[in-house]
Amino acid sequence: MNKSLQKLNLLSITSGLILICYLCIGFVPNLSAVDKIAPQWISMTILNGISILYLAYNIKYFSFSISSTLRSPISIVYIVFILWASLSYFYAINPTEVIVNITRQANVLLMYLVMGIFLFIFENKIKFICWVITIILGIEVYAVIIEAQSMINLTGTISSGELKGVTANRNITAFSIAIKIPFLLYLIQTISKKLYKIMLTILIFLALLCLSMIQSRASFVGIIFIFIGFVVMNLSLYINDKRYLHLLRNLFFLVPMLLAIFINQVYLSSRGADAISRAATISLSTNDGSVNQRLRYYEHVLTHLSSNPIFGVGLGNWKLKSIEYDANDILGYVVPYHAHSDFIQLGAELGIIGFTLYLSIFLLAIYFSYNIIRNSKLSEKEKIFIFLILLSLGVYSVDANLNFPIARPQVLVVWSCVLALITVYNQKHKEILVKPKSSKVKLNKIFLILGILIIVPSAYVTNLVYKSLKGQMFLLQDFNSNQYNLPINQLENIVPSIPNITVTTIPIKSIKARYYFKAKKYRKAIELIDEGIKANPYLFYSEILKSQIYQELGKLDSAKYYAKKAFYGLPNNDLHSSTYLNLISKTRDKQALDEAFETLILNNKVNNWKNYLIIASSLYLPGDDSLIEKADIARKTFQGDQEFEALYRQIYLGEDKIIEARNFSNKGLEYFNNLDYENAAVEFENAIKINPLDYAYYENAATSFYMTGNLNKALDYIDKVINDLNPLNGKCEYIKALIFIRMGDPIGACHLLDISTKSGFSQSDSLIEKYCSQGL
Repeated sequence: MNKSLQKLNLLSITSGLILICYLCIGFVPNLSAVDKIAPQWISMTILNGISILYLAYNIKYFSFSISSTLRSPISIVYIVFILWASLSYFYAINPTEVIVNITRQANVLLMYLVMGIFLFIFENKIKFICWVITIILGIEVYAVIIEAQSMINLTGTISSGELKGVTANRNITAFSIAIKIPFLLYLIQTISKKLYKIMLTILIFLALLCLSMIQSRASFVGIIFIFIGFVVMNLSLYINDKRYLHLLRNLFFLVPMLLAIFINQVYLSSRGADAISRAATISLSTNDGSVNQRLRYYEHVLTHLSSNPIFGVGLGNWKLKSIEYDANDILGYVVPYHAHSDFIQLGAELGIIGFTLYLSIFLLAIYFSYNIIRNSKLSEKEKIFIFLILLSLGVYSVDANLNFPIARPQVLVVWSCVLALITVYNQKHKEILVKPKSSKVKLNKIFLILGILIIVPSAYVTNLVYKSLKGQMFLLQDFNSNQYNLPINQLENIVPSIPNITVTTIPIKSIKARYYFKAKKYRKAIELIDEGIKANPYLFYSEILKSQIYQELGKLDSAKYYAKKAFYGLPNNDLHSSTYLNLISKTRDKQALDEAFETLILNNKVNNWKNYLIIASSLYLPGDDSLIEKADIARKTFQGDQEFEALYRQIYLGEDKIIEARNFSNKGLEYFNNLDYENAAVEFENAIKINPLDYAYYENAATSFYMTGNLNKALDYIDKVINDLNPLNGKCEYIKALIFIRMGDPIGACHLLDISTKSGFSQSDSLIEKYCSQGL
């Protein structure tokens, strides 16, 4: 008997150590990978493998805890969800991405199951988990505070967007902190030692202070959810037994929150971390760029889901399909990698069935928590714990509806732990902890065998992904800087075959092709590009690279064909539009230019307008009404841009007339410089007759007539500039002011001189001082 107890104690210790390792996955660094999630997924896979082998070795001690966890409705639904997601391999756009993502999700499933199995044998599982999470939270908070202090010491300000702590970005850090706070609240609620209560309250204050510096608006919503839930819980406890102590316990959250806000406003707001101002921007208004972007993503997902209700695009494939929906808004190759809602994104990837299965995991957890609190015979402390971890699940749900925690191991470990705890207490509430029958023992063995069979390929795939993300560091550095630092003889081994796209969805083989293109190995480059197109048919980087190769080979028709595909596929990409327009110009394809116009100006990009007008002016005869109308729209849209004014003149008049007018103007300048103002005025008038669109000719004519003393004619010409052609540089107002002064109206000149000065024309300053110092 003593040996059995000793064995159980040893199992508890070992299981506890493994659980601690799971919860510490977020501390695994990037280890030279482009994204730290790669080594974190490997860590999870290794822990799953160790756990499965450990369970297999000690199966007789874990037999009914395995059976009970597997028979939980949450586990069953979760397993079915993984199976359904696995089937998406057969209809996915990129099946390799399904392999990458299904191994991750299968690992999360195994982690949840292992946690549930281990937690069954713990006598003090609640305190154990709460204290471990509290210590981890303390480390995370410390990392954020040190980073913020370093920023203040270095620059005097806090850059909230760069405040990451131990994670990859601020949203992950914020929710990693927020999701752990309910575990601290449980300890404060239940422990009796005042010193511990004070220390934990201080930690909550520091956690909230960190959130105020990070300024993730979604995490603010999560904190409000926790606060409301905590108050409702204590109010319910008060109603139940009329003890005012329950109401006073709200202060353990309220006081730290108010103090964190006070410190933020007094000390941190002036240093770039104003939480109140940031929170005030929380809204559903489409005037908010972030909200508008998310709503656009949601609309795309729902549009796709309505058209493909049963089968989606395949697990992990929305980042590819989303490009097609968001093509008109994508800048460069920065794609909408996530839909910023795990729930609807899974709907787009796995259809209504996949969406319903994933949502059911959450709904079952909520229902079982309610059932435990309402109907079980558990102690009050246990029920309080269940309610508080339900708040953690709520925080995760907020994150899952606004971000993408399903892709981040650091937050997933806490989510899995919460699900495992709810599963354990629900199964105990159902009183099913009985000696399993032979069929259940068989089920346990099947689970362990399948677990090992899942772990082996998972370890292989996650290791490949990690190696790839290390290699991608070099490939993407070269790509983003348009360099070729990687020797071509290292290309084949720089990354493995899985995954076949980068973390930015660019096909890896297409990135390799650019090196072969540079080395003039065109056939090899085209072979790689063709394979790259299959990996991501929506980004069109492969097509633009192929166009460049054919252009280098002198095959302009083929080059234009692929440039056209790239342009219409991703029209907001400057490389795509400029390449296609250049080829239209080279092939003098007026019809293609006309067809491209509406797409080119969709986002009113300056360069697209300019490139279109430059090329169109070389293809159309001067005076074309349609082209003049477009040029007029452009110069009115981009007022003050003299390049558009010049293009308008060229399209309206033609190059020959512009040159002829310029020749008259040059003669006028010669006369003017020789003090022959009358002949200068004549030449400037001749220039105006030929080119009535250049304001400089009118200004020069007005100045010449001013010098001859013909003030009325000078006034006519300068009024033409001010009223119709004003370049907004202040010179025309200055000239008119000179005319007014000479006419004996210095007061009328003062207003013009004021406009001129404000427009940046400094020569007006002396006249203001002389004639207008009192009036202005």
